[in-house]
Amino acid sequence: MFFQKNKLGIFFLIFAILCFSIMNGVTRYLSEYYNVITLNMFRYWFFAFILIVIHTKKNETIITVSRSKKKLIQIFRGSMLAIQMCFAHYCFLKLGLIKTSSIFAVGPLIVTALSVIILNEKVGWKRWTAIFSGFFGIIIILRPGFEGFDPYLILALGCAFSYALYQVLTRFVSKYDNTNTSFLYTGFAGAFILSFVGPFFVIAVKPYDWYWIIVICILGTTAHFFVIKAYQVSEASILQPFNYLQLVFVSIIGIIIFDEILEIPVLIGSAIIVAAGLYTFWRDKQERIDHF
Repeated sequence: MFFQKNKLGIFFLIFAILCFSIMNGVTRYLSEYYNVITLNMFRYWFFAFILIVIHTKKNETIITVSRSKKKLIQIFRGSMLAIQMCFAHYCFLKLGLIKTSSIFAVGPLIVTALSVIILNEKVGWKRWTAIFSGFFGIIIILRPGFEGFDPYLILALGCAFSYALYQVLTRFVSKYDNTNTSFLYTGFAGAFILSFVGPFFVIAVKPYDWYWIIVICILGTTAHFFVIKAYQVSEASILQPFNYLQLVFVSIIGIIIFDEILEIPVLIGSAIIVAAGLYTFWRDKQERIDHF
């Protein structure tokens, strides 16, 4: 039964990662013609609508579900994620899917570092060594001082930091609020803040592009749903390494659809980051076993 549950959780997560990867690819295409803020506004509106439908069917009011012991942090983390998504999709346009996703791969290492500060978690010297090794991989990708350096890489690194902070804050509020409350704030806070800015960038959408906009709305919501289901049936320590598959899926889309090139420094840097991340997950699991 334990094996079956974990196998199902792994399947759910891989499917969610595939949905996210395709969504990023479609958004990369649409962002050539439409503002990324507007595209994310449409996606968050759909997200919020689905949340209303779900809670209505459960006979739950939005006011009841939104009751939180850490309301300001919930609003902040939800708003930050929406803003981060806009900048991330802008990086996909300017840097390409492969290079941006390679930078984002450092996220789990940043999560580990921030967990020390925000969650008071203890990290041994071996995991700190892995974290610094991962940042060495980032330096290889960034190539500061070299001709290939692109300032947008710094923006991508900022997005990786923001998403890592969002994850750590999500873990923090989980001590006080349930998953439904956090999920609600993720959708509604993002929809609310983007609604203030997005309408200023709305332009006429070509009829067939509405189909692609609907696709990213459905893919994004589906992916979020299956991520939650995955972590409901499987242990986080088992699932975490599979998150790096997004780098593989996105790279395939970038090469086949957008004719992107997998540069040697990006390949080497990504390999170092992924290896450091996998080692960090393994050490975390070992330390928990030793603790018990």
